[in-house]
Amino acid sequence: MRLFYLLFLFGRNLPLGRFAPETFVRKYVLTSTPELIDGMERALTQLRSAQGSARWREAVVESAAVLSGAISGLLENLGLPPQVVDGQVQAHRFASVKVAEMQLYHSAQVREGQEARDLYSALKTRIDEARASFLERFLKPGILKQDIAIPDYLHREIVRALAHNDETLLGPTYPGPLV
Repeated sequence: MRLFYLLFLFGRNLPLGRFAPETFVRKYVLTSTPELIDGMERALTQLRSAQGSARWREAVVESAAVLSGAISGLLENLGLPPQVVDGQVQAHRFASVKVAEMQLYHSAQVREGQEARDLYSALKTRIDEARASFLERFLKPGILKQDIAIPDYLHREIVRALAHNDETLLGPTYPGPLV
């Protein structure tokens, strides 16, 4: 399970050279940062156990902090330049927060969209605002100090958290990833 989460986080985002993503994660990430990975697993377990309970909001806030810190630590341990780490972490955190806000403050619309298999229509204004902000802050050329490839973390979070990894739940009018 650890390997799956780490491949999701890093697999397509790093210049891996001659390594396949799985080999890279096994060789460099899993061996160098076990305490960070353990913290991430605890945060994910906390989220799963709190889902649907009164403690959900508190668990989201606590877990988001742990996960963001762990991702930052993992990137730092890989020896990436600070601007890459900062840009990646900021973009990932921004996406996580925007999607968590949709889940917390618009849960009825999320449920309706999931049931209708058209999350985009149910949350169109929220999703479009988040997409415009993400594009403006992270994907416009020259925003960051170097040309750093920032993945569309927002799309990934929307698919993962709102659509439960089922892109068809986004509906036929969803515009797709920004990049």
